[in-house]
Amino acid sequence: AVARVSDQAVLARYADRASSSQEGRCFDAALAELLQKAGRLPAYPGWRDSSVVGDDIGGRAGRVFVSADPRALCIAAVAVRDPGLPERMAAEVLRELHAQIRAAASDERLFEAGAGALSGSLRGGMKELARSYSDPAKFDQVCAVQARVDSVTGLMQNNVKQILETHVSLQELQTKSHGMSQSADQFLKQSAALKRQVQLRNLRVKAVAIGCTCALAAYATMPLYS
Repeated sequence: AVARVSDQAVLARYADRASSSQEGRCFDAALAELLQKAGRLPAYPGWRDSSVVGDDIGGRAGRVFVSADPRALCIAAVAVRDPGLPERMAAEVLRELHAQIRAAASDERLFEAGAGALSGSLRGGMKELARSYSDPAKFDQVCAVQARVDSVTGLMQNNVKQILETHVSLQELQTKSHGMSQSADQFLKQSAALKRQVQLRNLRVKAVAIGCTCALAAYATMPLYS
């Protein structure tokens, strides 16, 4: 479905032939609640939301996904019977539906169109979207590809994390090594200074000892000269 943000008017709607009247009423009620929420916010560009539909629709609950276009002029909505449908799949359907809307209607027409006015121009595209994404084989294939992509992405993230952790460890080791080197240099400088102080003290002691010895010798030889 396609609705206008300003007054929540439903401009286009499509339901596949397998949908029952009960499903239609439940999905319409959920869509109406989401549109009212969009009007209260109001919806901003790229706004997204979803709502679970009932507890027993054809034996299982459903879900309605909605999103606003980049200019927040209209809202695209898609209803699914499987509440476990990955959000990325619903987002892809909504993205394609928004592309169809932009191709079929100008901003002026989106502002001025009455309820249901775009159903004719969008019906074919919405029908094709419903058909293509209701194909279990395609759905499983896309999910399998996405699962592989997620797996590779997770592996790459782990590798990057390990590289960063190793880099941090190397940096810490370099920092510690640099600190130890500075401490060793400081110790050597202090040792050299202390060694010089000891040598100077020894020289002073020797000088004093020599002076005392000379004084005693002179004192001892004074009677001989007298």
